Amino acid sequence: MACAKVKAAVSGFEREFVGQVRVRTVECDTPEGKAVASRHGFRSHGLLIFDPWGKLLFVRRDHSVDAAEVHRVLAEALAKQPPPRR
Repeated sequence: MACAKVKAAVSGFEREFVGQVRVRTVECDTPEGKAVASRHGFRSHGLLIFDPWGKLLFVRRDHSVDAAEVHRVLAEALAKQPPPRR
């Protein structure tokens, strides 16, 4: 649930952070998307980052989403995580 300009950048994070990041897009005009928007206070769309245990780490609402900021937050959060099991 993010602007089209950010959506493309964020979708590339799975390739950059292989095995550490999973990107899931929820369309804001679906029932699920409307429920997520309501639950997190989005007027129309936004971006959420959860840790592997489901704890919400980052929220940006509507047009305040910035791909560079999201990248920084992800990199910092991943640096604090134990390395993935092989």
